[in-house]
Amino acid sequence: MKVDAITLELIRSRLREVVATMEHLLFHSGYSTILRESRDGSACICDRNGYAIESAGAPLQVYSYSLTVRSILENYPLESMRDGDCFISSDPYRGGTLHVPDIVIVTPIFVEGEIIGFCASIAHKPDVGGLVPGSSGAGSREIFHEGLILPGVRYWTSEGVNREVEAIIKRNCRIPEIIAGDLRAQVGCTLVGVRLIRDLCKEYGREVLKAAFAELPALSERRVREKLLTWPDGEAEAETLVDHDGVDLDRRLRIAVKVIKKGDQITFDYSGMNDQVKGPTNLRPQSSQVAALLALIVMLDPTIPVDDGAARAISFVNPEGKITNPKWPAPVNSYYGLTNVLFSTIGRALARFNPERAVASNGLGVGAIAVGYEFNRTGRKAVQYELFVTAQGGTSDHDGSSGTSGFLNISPNTPVEVLETEFPVRVVRHEWIEDSAGPGKFRGGLGNRKEYEVLGDATLTLRLGHQFLFSGWGVFGGKAPRAMRAWLNFGTERQRELRPLETVHLKAGDRFCIEMAGGGGYGNPFERDPEAVRLDVLRGYVSAAAAEREYGVVLSGPELVINLEATQKLRANALREAAS
Repeated sequence: MKVDAITLELIRSRLREVVATMEHLLFHSGYSTILRESRDGSACICDRNGYAIESAGAPLQVYSYSLTVRSILENYPLESMRDGDCFISSDPYRGGTLHVPDIVIVTPIFVEGEIIGFCASIAHKPDVGGLVPGSSGAGSREIFHEGLILPGVRYWTSEGVNREVEAIIKRNCRIPEIIAGDLRAQVGCTLVGVRLIRDLCKEYGREVLKAAFAELPALSERRVREKLLTWPDGEAEAETLVDHDGVDLDRRLRIAVKVIKKGDQITFDYSGMNDQVKGPTNLRPQSSQVAALLALIVMLDPTIPVDDGAARAISFVNPEGKITNPKWPAPVNSYYGLTNVLFSTIGRALARFNPERAVASNGLGVGAIAVGYEFNRTGRKAVQYELFVTAQGGTSDHDGSSGTSGFLNISPNTPVEVLETEFPVRVVRHEWIEDSAGPGKFRGGLGNRKEYEVLGDATLTLRLGHQFLFSGWGVFGGKAPRAMRAWLNFGTERQRELRPLETVHLKAGDRFCIEMAGGGGYGNPFERDPEAVRLDVLRGYVSAAAAEREYGVVLSGPELVINLEATQKLRANALREAAS
């Protein structure tokens, strides 16, 4: 059966409404701050083979769904599933999660006795056991250190939760009530999704919806291939260095990609990548390959749906044993920051094919912290898990955005009020960092500074993107932003720098400060509108000294009036020097 174009678009809109409803329920009924506030999760509709049709939430989890559903189908064939079943998985090797704390709930969609697809959700858990509170520990040397691995089992039935499975999960977590609450939010949102899909079947017919499930990914594939045909054939390479893996602190990691574009097909070759490492910075293929998918869609057309159809025009050379395809049981918990580095590096290579959409690097160093407390404000154990945001790079027509994640733009900062209400912590300051953005005709977004004081003994784990030594980059004459860094007890005799991947024990009254990187600049900074530079200085984004040094804009007097004569002279001299 073929669905006409108008009906197909109507069904797509309705499916988007379904996943948006699931996403809303997930984020508004979850218990943990990492789910409620950081929104580290997503919802998806898959076909009966597990391929993602429509999703909402974190786009980097799209490969996780298809791999997880197919792994569950290996243990539970379609004919063994029952209406009301929900399955659970968190295995990055036999399933598809990006790391162990990401737990997937998969619920079959029964319509008139037939499974036509699945509703599913992913939510990062603040703790699933492991070496440290938060589970994503710097000391992990194999995946068994990273928490409870769920292989894909039946978690829920029409009669309710499988109490044996839930008991195992709760016994292996430091904050069992929070984890159980998040899991039930996941189950609930998928069951609502199933009900809404059934309603669609009543309206359009089961066979029409099944046909739409096949045609929608095919449409995404066609759009990708049509856009690729407008690009020149050829090859491009890019690489970035990463500080270390948290174990061999003096060994830099090489993130290198080669892109081969031919006709309507594109290949990403990871054979030049660093070998897999001892520390937890390895990336399973679902992480390293989604970085390429997202970077490609950004450069082609951001309106193309992120689904399994869009990925069909992409092939990979990704040898086993590389940091982008590690062998079992290599640790992978600190995948997030490195995936962002890879995403940005691939974007740098793709600019060769479509320079009009080139973007300066985002704020490298995207990551998270986990702080484990013996007691929160209600007297229970607590884990404060926070995602950190950085900034976007400048583009051909506007400055980079500030206070957003480099490639996971749905994740906001956790509000200070929430942190101070739920955890024994005080946020001393949270502010933009002056001169942190890469200068350019269109500058990058600003980095931000966040400083905390713990009010009780705690264990802090940082996994902050592994980019303290190397900043991002500018494009077309734009300059690099300032790199990120972190401090313990800054400004005291006990001050020391923290590493991007480290676990430290804190006493009540200790402070730690994290300074996130800004985005890179686009274009020659001396071509920036002088009034825009002046406004940046007035707002505290750029210092007066940097305005003159980086942008060639001279400001005079307490009101920072632009000295046009001095500015023109300074910029003219710079142009002469560049020409010579």
